[in-house]
Amino acid sequence: MPIQINRSHVIAILIALLLVVWVVSGDAAEPDVADRPLNNQETSFKVGYEVFVPTQKASNVRISAHISANRSVDVVAEINGKVTALPLKRGALVNQGDTILEIDQRDLPAKLKQAKARLEQRQLETASVRNLYERGLTNQSAIASAEAELAEAEAIVTRARLDLEATRVKAPFSGVYDQRFVELGEYASVGQTLVRVVDNATMLIKGSVSENNINQIRKGTEAYAILPDDTRLTGTIRFIASSADAKTRTYPIEMEVNDAPAPLFDGQTATLFVPQGKVDAYFVSPSLLIITDNGGLGLKVITAEDTVAVVPVSILSAETNGIWIQGPTGEQRIITVGQGFVTVGEHVNAVLLNNEASQS
Repeated sequence: MPIQINRSHVIAILIALLLVVWVVSGDAAEPDVADRPLNNQETSFKVGYEVFVPTQKASNVRISAHISANRSVDVVAEINGKVTALPLKRGALVNQGDTILEIDQRDLPAKLKQAKARLEQRQLETASVRNLYERGLTNQSAIASAEAELAEAEAIVTRARLDLEATRVKAPFSGVYDQRFVELGEYASVGQTLVRVVDNATMLIKGSVSENNINQIRKGTEAYAILPDDTRLTGTIRFIASSADAKTRTYPIEMEVNDAPAPLFDGQTATLFVPQGKVDAYFVSPSLLIITDNGGLGLKVITAEDTVAVVPVSILSAETNGIWIQGPTGEQRIITVGQGFVTVGEHVNAVLLNNEASQS
């Protein structure tokens, strides 16, 4: 009797055959290929760099400074009295000992004359006592008393002479009669400032050096200063402070000016330059500079292993289209595109850019 196969049986058999074929084909299929590890170039951030070749340029320690006279003295009144004469005008050149201002002498000449007469009397009395002592007519105590009175008379004469001399206010040194702080007829008191005399025979450039640069400067070093009008002054470093200012932590420094091409004025601003020889310099865009962790300036560069590094730099000079910096040496692969997206130590896909902008 023939077997009757209905439609549902046929469908079930076909499904079973398809399952067998799928299982068999799955076992025979090639195993999945594992994911390939990507190389550094495929996983690294892409940055652009340029090769910068250094140029030898002069390096200087640059210091904000000002012009200062060698010395400036405010002369004060040594006696009380009214100002009676002003023989010189402010700005006049004076020699040491020139009279700049006079104060009323009042009775000082008479006091000096009286003191001198009293001194002469004491001298005669002392000589008489000594004569008596030599003849045995008086004792040692009498001599001591006479000599004490004589010394007192001498002191009175000296004090009267000094008071009289103080009525004529004189220049303490040669220079410029720069300022007057009293007027004719004004009453001056002891200790009151009367005039100022400035010694402009020797002019100085004064500034302060940071602790980072103090070891780069030596006393006796030739240096120069530039004024706001581009006047150049040459000179020699004559003083470097041994201790730092407590507030600024900087060290005062002075350059003595050799020969000024024009008159100099106390207080003028200047920039002091102390040469340090020639160094490797690079001309870059200011936009490439970054602030380092210690607050200085730096540049991001590519190392030989294509990792990011930061080299500390300082600015040598500035021009309209860029700046000259120093710090590294030799050729440098400086990141010029994408530096803001990479960090120190990171491996990068470094691409050499057109090097026409690099300076050499």
